[in-house]
Amino acid sequence: MDLQESFINSPDHHRIPLLSWAPEKKTAVMVIAHGMAEHAARYQPLAQWLNQQGVAVFAIQHRGHGPHCPEGDLGHYANVRGWQKVVDDLQQVVVHARKQYPDLPLTLFGHSMGSFIAQAFTQQYGDQIDNLILCATNRIDKPRLLVSLALVRLIRVLRGKRHHSLLIDNMTFGAFNKAFAPNRTSHDWLSRDPQQVDRYLKDPLCGFSCTVGLWSDFIGGMLGINPAGWRKDLPVHLLAGDNDPVGEMGRGFSRHVANLQAAGVNVVSERLFPGARHELVNETNASEVQNHILECIPRLSYSVN
Repeated sequence: MDLQESFINSPDHHRIPLLSWAPEKKTAVMVIAHGMAEHAARYQPLAQWLNQQGVAVFAIQHRGHGPHCPEGDLGHYANVRGWQKVVDDLQQVVVHARKQYPDLPLTLFGHSMGSFIAQAFTQQYGDQIDNLILCATNRIDKPRLLVSLALVRLIRVLRGKRHHSLLIDNMTFGAFNKAFAPNRTSHDWLSRDPQQVDRYLKDPLCGFSCTVGLWSDFIGGMLGINPAGWRKDLPVHLLAGDNDPVGEMGRGFSRHVANLQAAGVNVVSERLFPGARHELVNETNASEVQNHILECIPRLSYSVN
């Protein structure tokens, strides 16, 4: 169950950092796609707990994130085709996990930004996974996203792809936190657990500002998600907190579930955790969330070495 770090070389010579945790006896494998302005190592408590249940875990470090991110690239996917590159990176990690454990059912777990990367992956490479879990996600609100994209692209034209916009920061993370005024910190919206919030704030690889290039890639990528083109037999599970501003306090999450169902997606489970905020795996009811995630993972009835 010790943390292992490795690297996969992408076609454009990017080294994809990959963290993994493996139990001695294995019944399933899960690949984690983390959220914006955080990193894969934050999922170690979840991974180690899942290891105890026989689930091997891989976690990708997305471009622009993590300790191996080149200087000056923190918060920036790439200058060209950034969204497609992060989706393709995830695909390479899934292929790697398959090669390591070809006989185990594979679940893709995406949190927040990672949930949208996972959805784009599913649209393009859905035949490569057995199960999908979307955590702390939201609907694709096209009119609102189109307005946001126009603003971001205007700033990008005026200031360049690598510009960090205080306006965009205030419209996103800053706006999320206003729902919890009076605020103890700038990131109260993440969790009800003050120790987890403080740990995030003290982490130099968390809470950083992202470039307008990344925001343009991300919003454009979300707009390209079309669940009607997904595999209809792929089991999909969704979970969120009903006090998560990213999911519009449960309203956007519920609309997303309804939209997926209307598109013919095989939504097997949906769950809103009362009172929980954005980072479910770091919430005060984290053990309840962990058990629910385990229930969503298909596992063999026997273990393999």
